[in-house]
Amino acid sequence: MLKKILNLIFFFCYTLVFAQETVIIPKFLFNPMDSITKQSFNKSLESFFFELTKGKVNENLLTPKRKKLTSSQLQKLVDYEIRKDSLALKYKDKKLINIYPLSDKNKYFISISYNYQKPNSETILLYIVNLIATKDNDKFTFSIPLDYLTRYWKTQTFGNITYHFRNFINTDRAKIFNKKNSEIANKLGVLPEKFDFYMTENFQEISELLGYGYSLFSNGKYRDGYGVDSKTIFAIMNNEDFSHDIFHYYSGKINKRSNRNWITEEGFAYLWGNAYYTDKKGEMITHKRLVVELKKYLSKNPSISLYKLFKSNKKIFTNIAPESSVRSTISGVIAKEIEIKKGNKAILKLINAGRKNKLENYLKTINQLIGINKENFNVRVKKLIEKY
Repeated sequence: MLKKILNLIFFFCYTLVFAQETVIIPKFLFNPMDSITKQSFNKSLESFFFELTKGKVNENLLTPKRKKLTSSQLQKLVDYEIRKDSLALKYKDKKLINIYPLSDKNKYFISISYNYQKPNSETILLYIVNLIATKDNDKFTFSIPLDYLTRYWKTQTFGNITYHFRNFINTDRAKIFNKKNSEIANKLGVLPEKFDFYMTENFQEISELLGYGYSLFSNGKYRDGYGVDSKTIFAIMNNEDFSHDIFHYYSGKINKRSNRNWITEEGFAYLWGNAYYTDKKGEMITHKRLVVELKKYLSKNPSISLYKLFKSNKKIFTNIAPESSVRSTISGVIAKEIEIKKGNKAILKLINAGRKNKLENYLKTINQLIGINKENFNVRVKKLIEKY
């Protein structure tokens, strides 16, 4: 008798919770499922998104193959739910706007819209989230559409890196990146790892593959890559070399985030990897190339203070890539000197100089290691640049 009462209470509570309809399913939306399958889908969909609103990704409703990467991408929606103000909490913002079957009869492509509406104002589209819903006995599981959208792509492996691409891959670049992957890992004293690398044209294509058909927060963004996330990399403007962020990835394996000094991190990422962004011809920008450009800039501006240039991080490489950093270029020059003169222990000390008050901590540490400080910065660093 007690068991029956408890079941009735659970059923009542469950019905009450989901009567709130976390995800609106319009009556006019065509769903090709039979009635029993539709009921199972609606229940799973509602449960899944209800838990997102409570700050949790339900691991039991994630498709196993892409579990980690899907969970990582859904964290954006969890963060959005956590940030909601009182007005947003009252508004039913999620709606199922599309669903259709795939060639695998147990899989469906679904689209969910997120909207926001201020009182007496127009509705703002925040996200369109695309997922693959897979029937799993009496429930559905969900995954990003990466595998479905790249199902006809080719693959080729170079050492530890498996590339996924449509038609063509630059084998020279791929070999360089595989080599850098091992070199950077070895320098930091960790084992090189294996990665899946997707050749993507721009950041908007990456977003599509990761399930975001649209995002208000990244609309128009196109120059970036993405990764390393769950052993997966997405190319920067279709370039095979991702060594800048590979340095950050391996550094994060051995150094605490709270300690990592990002002036140092970027300097070594430029020196051992590249400047992250591609030039106008689609080539990765090497640290050596930026140092050459810096020399030209200094010869044209002989009265400029190197320290002030370093501190302000003025944009001077606009003819190559506007995002390139003169501070990171100079930091890379100093990093090279420390690597040569002091070795691995000094490198790790500089990386761990401190996340807060990063400039002050950086200057304090390079002074301890090789005697460069505010007072002699212009003279000492200029000599390093000249002999680079």
